[in-house]
Amino acid sequence: MAVISAPQRAHKGLVYVLPPKTWDTPQAMPCLLRSDEACIISPMLTAKRHLPKHLLLSVLVAVLILSTGCPALPTLVPPKPAPTPTATPAPRPDWQEANTYRVAMLTTAADDVTRIESPTFYYIRARVDFSGETPRVYVTQDTHFTNRADVPLDAIYFRLFPNKPSYGSALTFSEVTVGGHEAELDYQADKTAVGVALPRPLPPGQPIDVHMEYTVTVPLENVHGYGTFNYQDGILLLSNFYAMVAVYDSTGWNLSLAPDYGDPVYAETSFFTMELTVPQGMVVVTSGSTTAKRDNEDGTTTWTCLSGPMRDFMAVVSNRFESSSCAVGYIRLNSYYLPEHKQAGEEILNYARDGLRAYQQSFGPYPFAEFDVVEAPIYAGGMEYPGLIMVAEQHYARSGEYFEFVAAHEVAHQWWYSLVGNDQVNVPWLDESLANFSTVYYYEHTYNRGRADMVFQNYVERRYQQAKDEGHDGVVNQPVDAFSPEDYGAIVYGKGAVFFYKLRGELGDAIFLDVLRTYFQDRKYKLASPDDFLRVAEQVSGQELDDWYTKWILSAN
Repeated sequence: MAVISAPQRAHKGLVYVLPPKTWDTPQAMPCLLRSDEACIISPMLTAKRHLPKHLLLSVLVAVLILSTGCPALPTLVPPKPAPTPTATPAPRPDWQEANTYRVAMLTTAADDVTRIESPTFYYIRARVDFSGETPRVYVTQDTHFTNRADVPLDAIYFRLFPNKPSYGSALTFSEVTVGGHEAELDYQADKTAVGVALPRPLPPGQPIDVHMEYTVTVPLENVHGYGTFNYQDGILLLSNFYAMVAVYDSTGWNLSLAPDYGDPVYAETSFFTMELTVPQGMVVVTSGSTTAKRDNEDGTTTWTCLSGPMRDFMAVVSNRFESSSCAVGYIRLNSYYLPEHKQAGEEILNYARDGLRAYQQSFGPYPFAEFDVVEAPIYAGGMEYPGLIMVAEQHYARSGEYFEFVAAHEVAHQWWYSLVGNDQVNVPWLDESLANFSTVYYYEHTYNRGRADMVFQNYVERRYQQAKDEGHDGVVNQPVDAFSPEDYGAIVYGKGAVFFYKLRGELGDAIFLDVLRTYFQDRKYKLASPDDFLRVAEQVSGQELDDWYTKWILSAN
């Protein structure tokens, strides 16, 4: 057997050599060989001196270990570098999560909250102070805004309707910050709009948060703007009291301001969380649903209210209200009224019930868990908001046929304005004309076709015919400020509604109803234009309707 000297290595293994100081020649060196075949040691030890016993014992132990089979030594693999830790994004607060707002929806419509494209979220904490000459509202507002435009935005514009000059009220900021830094403000449209400058352009699809603190003074017995932002007869009306994000459309930021006889709101569908603190004993009625009430040690109560997907949020506060309620399917319907008008308050509860039934069967389902009808000191017949309508005190005092007609008109706005939105300032006919026409379906479902035709002729068609006979016919498709107050009612509420009435007769009841249902589904929670209605009507009917549209909407005789 050959002996491998100390410097040598086996073909496929390793040679283990004892320290050379224990022998004089390589031939006398006991070599331990690790190979694929065996581990051996030379018996030829011709050392000039014997190995020490302890060293010989060490050799024998090594031989025994190696002779049991010498597995290959593991290959050393360099360790992988540790991954660079990444920051975990902070969870979004509940008020910025669409699913939070399911509580304000019917179960069958709860998934709608996830179908709104890049909505704005509002978190409004407001405290009402009645101790001064006029009520004041102290507000902290956080707004989570996502750029829905296809261009970067340098600023976000908010509507400030309490600053409307005719109101005699004000919205005054004490702080506006973006990302914790004070923002530069750009007031427009008689201070009814303000641009909040952003620290850098906001790309399309990207969100940003704006923090505001401000005080709102509420006017007393305000007759302007239909009196919907007002404190009168112990009833506080907080219509559009908060800073509302304006619409960015094809023209840019739309900051148009309606005169006092037109509806002011043009807004995208959003989500609202409002915590409204008022003196204990007050009743708070809002768009959406009340989810909590907390009595505070200072004699106030904080009401927490959440909306569904809504384009506006209304609040009414009073310690004078009584109420009655009923159910329409799974919708909770509430009527709030003054004690002296209890009978009228219960009558209008029935009108609203019948309206919800008629319009759901005609157009499509109402998605919210609640609907409120409120008696209010306003100077219009009624006023609509998502999930809530107000009807003037004067109609409660002398209820009759017109009281019912006003209720039917305002309930119809839950479909035409609330769910299907439009520019109420520049295209007011699209919701007002359609809501006025829709009363026909209310009377047909609740009574009969004959009564429906009679009411429409008395309260709608006759109004337009009288204006026409007096030489006041006009183009329907115009902004509010293109009309005088008298012509606005006759043309927008009258002639525009007659257009829908005549078109129904031309297309037939079934086809026209299919047009309205398709239009509702096509534009639900979105903004609609006259072109959207015309497109749907032509697609569903299979007819070209430009001549009809031109005759009734774009022309004047």
